[in-house]
Amino acid sequence: MERLRRDLPPPTSLIAFEAAARLCNFTHAARELGVSQAAVSRQIHNLEDNLGVVLFRRGARPISLTSEGQRLFDAVTTGLRQIAAVAGDLRRSSQPGTVTVAASVAMTSLWLMPRVAAFRADHPGIALRVIAADPYSDPTRGEVDLAIRFGRGDWAGLEALPLFDDFVMPVAAPALFAGQRAPATQEELLACPLLHLEDVDPSWIPWRSWFARHDLAQTQRPRDAFTFNAYPNMIQAAVDGQGVALGWAHLVRRELQRGELVRITPALLHPDEKQHLTWPAGRALSPEAAIFCDWIVAQGTTDAVAAADFAPPLA
Repeated sequence: MERLRRDLPPPTSLIAFEAAARLCNFTHAARELGVSQAAVSRQIHNLEDNLGVVLFRRGARPISLTSEGQRLFDAVTTGLRQIAAVAGDLRRSSQPGTVTVAASVAMTSLWLMPRVAAFRADHPGIALRVIAADPYSDPTRGEVDLAIRFGRGDWAGLEALPLFDDFVMPVAAPALFAGQRAPATQEELLACPLLHLEDVDPSWIPWRSWFARHDLAQTQRPRDAFTFNAYPNMIQAAVDGQGVALGWAHLVRRELQRGELVRITPALLHPDEKQHLTWPAGRALSPEAAIFCDWIVAQGTTDAVAAADFAPPLA
């Protein structure tokens, strides 16, 4: 054991290295680990000094691994996944009947939680643990039984069942344009007070991508821009009349139905990606997780939406 402790690099540096290598970004790694970017950079430098090699090519964006860095990343990923899988199995065996479900903060707050009460009422013997996190919690790391993820469903090491696809549209409180004409074109929308979300996930559609898909270029955000790191907070600001947000249909459906938000322009985007329910490939679901899996897939089927489901844009 003494030899092992002497030969291993500092565990904290390995954790920082794994996150930075997986995300190809020190800043995103720092956000995931809950530390500063400087702390991640320092841990990487310490690890490189300990090993006597350079692990990252830092000149380009995004950063990339050197051949030595790739070797270490493969070894660290394999080791951490094995440890996490065993730890997860031990936790589950100590808490029989518990299902741990992970999703993004937005998906958890705005779609999953309004439906969970019905599941718990129908299955009182199943303990449910919900983890809301950005970026997504990885079910291959052992802590999670099931995870809802947005993408194409082709993640390595994961089984994926599609739940639903989605639409994106500009939304705002009716009061925002009270007494004046709402914007009818994308050019007019550019001049509106826009609510921004930080780039928590690369698959998310920010305003610059929205306008680019309509052949318009959005300049830099104004100095007084209202920016959020959590989607539910941004939607609440939209409901409060603070500006126009990009609304994902499933996530703002209740606000649209209540009239708290309305569509602003006729335009809709229909991303190729979908919401999926995922779990580690090759791992059999517990009976309780299988019950939750069937339930949530049925929820996704029932909650399918189409462009025709939405009220006409604000006149």
